[in-house]
Amino acid sequence: MTNYRDLTEQGAAAAFEEFMAERGPALDRLRDRMAADGVYPSELLDGSVGSLVPLWRWVLTHLTKRDDPGATDPAMVPREQWPSWERYTWEEEPVLSLESLLLLDGVVSCLAAVVTDRAPTARWEVAHHKVKRYEFNNHPVLVGDGGIHNFLPALPLVEARATLLGVRQSPDDRISSYAEGLIEQLSPVVEPVGSSTAEPEPKFDVEDIRTEPGGYDVEIGLGEELAHERSDDVDRLLRELAAQDGVSRVIREDRDLILVRAPGWSAERVHAWFAARL
Repeated sequence: MTNYRDLTEQGAAAAFEEFMAERGPALDRLRDRMAADGVYPSELLDGSVGSLVPLWRWVLTHLTKRDDPGATDPAMVPREQWPSWERYTWEEEPVLSLESLLLLDGVVSCLAAVVTDRAPTARWEVAHHKVKRYEFNNHPVLVGDGGIHNFLPALPLVEARATLLGVRQSPDDRISSYAEGLIEQLSPVVEPVGSSTAEPEPKFDVEDIRTEPGGYDVEIGLGEELAHERSDDVDRLLRELAAQDGVSRVIREDRDLILVRAPGWSAERVHAWFAARL
């Protein structure tokens, strides 16, 4: 498995084209699934922000775990059958069935259509950042004038897993609220004369430090928002990380620096673990 962040420029361009090509088929597949369930997609999926509420409500009731009776474990089928965004971000799907991943793929298509229809100047592009381990490097993202990278599958995926695991119940309006925030963020902004748009700071970056003295395996550097404005959230996540199998020690060396001793965890795994919970 090759993560988006590790792709070559040519590979990232190909992955971008694959993601974009999936949008139409994913939406068609969602419509077919809803029709088979007795739901009229032409009435429900009317392209409005409000339509995302009953859509997400319906999706939540049809999510299944990978080991549920009658569900398909993604590990039991060729990875080419997974949505590309899942294939380029996860070596193994820990919670969801293949059927659930395909439902989420349809949600991503609906979300993208609703948002781009109301923020017509938004554009799709391959994310690039000077920080090598930037969480969305080489990902297909939606971008507006503010330059913020929005990887649309991330939030639906986290919400679906949390719901199935019983961590929390995703509200029916979670996706519609996300859409409203995206539309506002992606809509044109008037910059003051002489101002310029700075490159967005990554929330965090992760480096492998096994070869350095000190006995730790991974270093996590926090951006300004996490280090200062969301410090309590970080502390909560560190307690949760310290309880994971294979993690023997986690210390917050400084406000913006975390050291992890976990010989069996790669830097990519730590990065994915954090990104899914922020």
